[in-house]
Amino acid sequence: MELLRTTLLLAVVPVLVLCLPYSEDVSHSKRSSGPLCLACSLSDHPSQCSKTVRCEEDEVCYVEKVTISGTTDKFNQGCTRGQMCTSYFGAVGPQVGKRENSRPRSVPGNKNKRVIPICNKCCTGDLCNTNECGAGATTDPPPTVSPNSTTWVRLIGGSNPYEGRVEVFHSGRWGTVCDDHWGGEEAAVVCGMLGFGRDGAGAVPAAGFGNAPSYARIWLDEVNCTGTETLIDQCQHNGWGVNDCYHNEDAGVVCSPMRNQDNFILLVDTGVGGLIFRMDIDTQSFSPIPMNPLYSPSAIDYDPTEARIYFVDPTLRQLLSVHFSGTDIRELEQLDENADLEKICVDPINKVLFYADTGNNFIASINLDGSDFTILANDTVDEPRDLTVDPQNRVVYWTDWGATPKIEKMNYDGTGRQTIATDNMKWPNGLALDYTTRKLYFVDASTDQIEEMNTDGSDRQVILTDPGSHMFALSLYKQYIYYTDLTRSSVMRVNKDGTGLTTVGPPSFKTLADIHVHHYGSGMPGVVTPAPIVQDETHMFVRLLGKGNHNEGLVEVYANGVWGTICDDGWTNADASVICEMMGFGKSNAVAVNESFYGSDGSVLIFLDEVNCTGDESHIAQCTLPSDWGVHDCRHSEDAGVNCHLDPNSIKSFVLMADSYTSEIYRMDLETGSYSAIPNNNVYSPIAIDYDPVSHDVFYTDVRVGVIRKTSLDGATQSDLLQLNRISTPDGLVVDETNRLLFYTDTGNDVISKVGIDGTGNTNIITSNLDEPRAIALDEKNQVIYWTDWGSDPKIEKANYDGSARQVIANGTGLKLPNGLTFDEKDSKLYFCDAGTNKIEVMNTDGSNRRTLFEDSGAHFFGVDTDEQYIYFSDWTKDGVMKIQKDGEAEIPIGPPSFVRLNGVAVHKANSV
Repeated sequence: MELLRTTLLLAVVPVLVLCLPYSEDVSHSKRSSGPLCLACSLSDHPSQCSKTVRCEEDEVCYVEKVTISGTTDKFNQGCTRGQMCTSYFGAVGPQVGKRENSRPRSVPGNKNKRVIPICNKCCTGDLCNTNECGAGATTDPPPTVSPNSTTWVRLIGGSNPYEGRVEVFHSGRWGTVCDDHWGGEEAAVVCGMLGFGRDGAGAVPAAGFGNAPSYARIWLDEVNCTGTETLIDQCQHNGWGVNDCYHNEDAGVVCSPMRNQDNFILLVDTGVGGLIFRMDIDTQSFSPIPMNPLYSPSAIDYDPTEARIYFVDPTLRQLLSVHFSGTDIRELEQLDENADLEKICVDPINKVLFYADTGNNFIASINLDGSDFTILANDTVDEPRDLTVDPQNRVVYWTDWGATPKIEKMNYDGTGRQTIATDNMKWPNGLALDYTTRKLYFVDASTDQIEEMNTDGSDRQVILTDPGSHMFALSLYKQYIYYTDLTRSSVMRVNKDGTGLTTVGPPSFKTLADIHVHHYGSGMPGVVTPAPIVQDETHMFVRLLGKGNHNEGLVEVYANGVWGTICDDGWTNADASVICEMMGFGKSNAVAVNESFYGSDGSVLIFLDEVNCTGDESHIAQCTLPSDWGVHDCRHSEDAGVNCHLDPNSIKSFVLMADSYTSEIYRMDLETGSYSAIPNNNVYSPIAIDYDPVSHDVFYTDVRVGVIRKTSLDGATQSDLLQLNRISTPDGLVVDETNRLLFYTDTGNDVISKVGIDGTGNTNIITSNLDEPRAIALDEKNQVIYWTDWGSDPKIEKANYDGSARQVIANGTGLKLPNGLTFDEKDSKLYFCDAGTNKIEVMNTDGSNRRTLFEDSGAHFFGVDTDEQYIYFSDWTKDGVMKIQKDGEAEIPIGPPSFVRLNGVAVHKANSV
């Protein structure tokens, strides 16, 4: 088995600049006449640093936060040079604060672009040297909402937008809430402040989502709410900052994901590594949308008809989409090494996405399912930035801040291209179309203006001028223009007539690079959305947990990123039959089990109560609910369960998975994505897995103890089929159901072997010239074996069952870590995945006609299998089984993201025997 290489990841995020009070200290050697600064590396908190250093005359003190592995914050302190830039556009004297009109480039090398100096932001107050900002470089800040005029909350540490540690913004600082008397009423108020439904809110005590840092404030204690308050500080409490608590008592909440939500703002903060936030438009409280940490979005758009966020990842050079819960990430397109992605714009009516690539200097489009990638404009395109679309007339508009700054438009097919604005432009950034007034709005980061004009460029007018700003992205909502400003830590808002400039929400962000305001039920013509899409069966699954065999257990339902239980009030066999159908067992003889017989899960919400199914439904979401999701009068001692009748001859199509982190093997229904573990004793690190449809046994390898095991499909009977020697590492395994054989690779002993399916007659077939053999596949009809070898000379080979006619069919620079391999009898093709090249490929059985089907620069592919239509694969960087069509398009997950380290996958199609 390949050894995991663990790297300490340091995400360096500058968070504030502090200038310490100047004091002379003769015990320190002088470097120059600059300030005396603290100088420490990776301390737990800035206050713990005592070492000092004398800075140069042109340097200032700084503090930067360093996030280690995404969880632990450390701090560096020292000196940094404050770079002064010459005046750009007519200002007198030096000007500090103008930054390069670009995020950090993801592609190294000289791209022959004009170079714009990068300067420090201007600073105010006690956060840094005020004389760093030259005369005339700044203006008075716009009127703002006072931090003390309202209270905001945010959630930290959750695995989805609906949960986390509660933090409250008060007097300019974030602080936590103590869990003394923390209950459902208090959680309901917090969820309401976030724009989520109050019903079904769950309280999480005792730092259930992690402790805040020891130096963080604890703002509230002994909070006592009725559940109807608008703000949490309207509840009874001890007073701001009055408490007798520690951070191991920090309070958290879980809000129901199945309740109506208010209109919201989506934000991307690239200053904290590319996080997406959801902010309620009325309360301005917010929570992050946690995603796989592999991804670092820099620009977004939203499709309300499918409740999906589309985003670009400039580091991976990918176009992707994700469900609004932060789950179900899908790759639309892997772009080339020259790509440097800027903004995107989604047309949810025509199901197409447009994007600007400033690395290749073109405007392109792609369908929302990842098909039909088309370059629409590349001639005289120079640094394209933002886009907006008119779906009714099928016209796309974009800004270009290159050598000749301009705004252009063209038809969806690339025809009718026309420049509509060029005068008085320097860095045109954000662009938006008002579908009611037919006006275009745009911002310019250099002229510091927001302007409007007709779609042909006529009647152009300046709405707002804000000297010293760096306007970047904008979005429209009712009479407002919402926009981001790289010099500010809050969202900005102004009326469309230029009045009422103000900040929105608490000053809590680093570098807001994009913004999208969503108004439920309106916005783009022809798009009417519910608030929000909640009962989307494609994102709702069930699983069985607790004691019992594979076909029985506690029922949990997954909806919009959150797991929840079902109350047993009115729970009948008809209800159980729907669950068993979703699990792939069928409805016959399903039994409802009450009163937490299989155990309970007090860590999740109770989603459903008084479920009323007729038994004809195919999905739990189709059943009648007397009340809504999250509304109940139950305790977890009433959690409902089921006992399904397992008939291996009638079970529906499924995929088997081996998770070496959770030490479990799972069976998941291919149609619904619902699953449960197959219980097995003494499982440690399962890797390869396969199914015998004749005996209905599951076979898998455990590399930690060097054993090949078999188990019945329900897990009731299990045994060690083959115990190997102490240095064995059985990485690959495959069943020959016709000849009743089992073949496996052993990368510890460097052999390929076969054994009878009953465990007798273990024979080594290939014993020489093997170096890290891994996956193995069979052509049962012609009795040929194929295998991958990821050793020092990566290759794919084949041989007859007896080891004769051995032949290398793929090797060379195109292979690095060939992992999964499968033979598709229908296509007579070999499909394989490589964790080093990040590719899934296909070729003939002699190695000819080899081609790449799918590429993902952030992937670590491991297992692969096929059926008539799809390629199924596991990816260590993702938390579920994925599938793509056999042409390589339309990546989607199978089931919920509830797994950790999936290795082997094996697909069984019903009625295939």
